[in-house]
Amino acid sequence: LTRIEFDNFEMNQRINLNADSGLNLLLSKQTVVELNQEKSIDLYGAGNDQVALTRKSWGAYEILVSKAVFKNTEAIRIAQVGFYPDSSKSYSLYLADEDKPLALCGKTKIKGTAYLPKAGVKRAYIEGQNFVGTTLIDGQTKKSEKSLPEFNKSLIENIAAMFSKKMITANDSVIAMVKGISGDSLNNSFKNKTLVLTSTAPVKISGGVYSGNIAIISDKQITITSNAILNNVILVAPKIIIEKEFKGYLQAFASDSIIVNKNVTLSYPSVLGLVRNEKSPAVSSILLSENDTLLGNVFSFKSNSDVLKQTGFVMKEKSVVYGQVYSNGYVDIKGTIYGSLMCSKIILTTPSSVYENHLLNAVIDNTKLSKHYVGINLVTESETKKVVKWLQ
Repeated sequence: LTRIEFDNFEMNQRINLNADSGLNLLLSKQTVVELNQEKSIDLYGAGNDQVALTRKSWGAYEILVSKAVFKNTEAIRIAQVGFYPDSSKSYSLYLADEDKPLALCGKTKIKGTAYLPKAGVKRAYIEGQNFVGTTLIDGQTKKSEKSLPEFNKSLIENIAAMFSKKMITANDSVIAMVKGISGDSLNNSFKNKTLVLTSTAPVKISGGVYSGNIAIISDKQITITSNAILNNVILVAPKIIIEKEFKGYLQAFASDSIIVNKNVTLSYPSVLGLVRNEKSPAVSSILLSENDTLLGNVFSFKSNSDVLKQTGFVMKEKSVVYGQVYSNGYVDIKGTIYGSLMCSKIILTTPSSVYENHLLNAVIDNTKLSKHYVGINLVTESETKKVVKWLQ
């Protein structure tokens, strides 16, 4: 190697190490860079190891950027991060105590720690089906509180800011759409400004590939057809409909309803989030239809002042969630959750009746969720940030 080549090699190594060090700093419990802030710091105080660090909320996750520059060379690390669940607090079910026992019927299986009402758990016979398992709860049972652990406030604030478009900053590129998006292809790197597509009318996304640092916001409704390809895009609208057979990964946030039709696969790390506001209808809910698979997180939230209004999450037969589910309203679970369910109330709707706190042929099994699963802080309990995905 010539001296110049050696110097270049050494400089490249140094700025790559600096970019890694910057990202490790952002992953630590640091107080240097606040959320939605960018800051340049000198890593070692000697004046020649500058890194530009950015933390930015990205739906329910966070994007971390560490950029090291020296002369004309730069190294950049961009990561989407979530929170690593605290395994000592892991459970499969947390059902708030509304003074009613949990009743299990059919082939219902709950595996892992369960937080249950004081009234406990019992077998039941409904719709011609007895409970067929040997143990009611395959794991420890603990007593739940009257209300659920409090939902993460900053997550609610982030989503409210998306609904009101207050999350749009001077650093974003905003384009007002006149009609739906059909057959266009948009790929926006996380090195760039966020591309925010807004519409005052309903939006239909069909055909084309939409990937990366893109948020689509409609004041009315967003519909996604099966031939659209979405990668890591954020969708925000009162109502969101995902048509059958769609495959992709996205974060969808609504205030009225999210309807996922049959045979849809939402890959990791997808999020479906419903947050009620004053314009929401009396009942707002998220629906997963037959044969849907979601890898990620689902939450349905209403504020405590909304006494007469309801929020819920419904899973049809053969639907599966790998991840965390939270609803401080009701859930109607006829599918499988490999992970955890936290809810205020369980209802079971059948053609003949509606039963309270009954599960029929449902599976909730925390042991089947990968040990490497990184989720989001639905309730603030974990401070351990982990990389969900490296981004471009």
